[in-house]
Amino acid sequence: MNPKFIVCDEPVSALDVSIQAQVLNLLQDLQEELGISYLFITHDMSVVRHISDDILVMYLGCMVELCSYQELFHHQLHPYTKGLLSAIPIPSLDEKPERIIMEGELSSPINPKPGCRFAARCPYAKEKCSKDDPVMEEVMPGHFAACHYVREINSLA
Repeated sequence: MNPKFIVCDEPVSALDVSIQAQVLNLLQDLQEELGISYLFITHDMSVVRHISDDILVMYLGCMVELCSYQELFHHQLHPYTKGLLSAIPIPSLDEKPERIIMEGELSSPINPKPGCRFAARCPYAKEKCSKDDPVMEEVMPGHFAACHYVREINSLA
């Protein structure tokens, strides 16, 4: 069939870690040999780091951040992305990661309230966040975020 594009929805989530690595390596080999592009959907950020060129972070079905994988793992802009990546375990006894605990009530994914879907859990939310949907904008070259106050939060104003 020679596909050029394959959607992989949680393809390794139920696999043992050693089998995950074999499947991911196989996918990368096929990508190089056949020139295939993947849309890789997963909650496992270590898999994302291993397999991705560009990353789109979503929260309850809405895009919140888009950039290269190198940029995302070194410089997050959106508050949800910062919290998400702070939860990645670090295999070190010496290094204590700064965890960002996301408090607040989850919005309904079926019947969301108006405004930003992350507003109820965001420590930076203001009145505008509960009224207006944020628009994805290029905050830095090649780095997009959907947050009304992304420039203030990251001292880019």
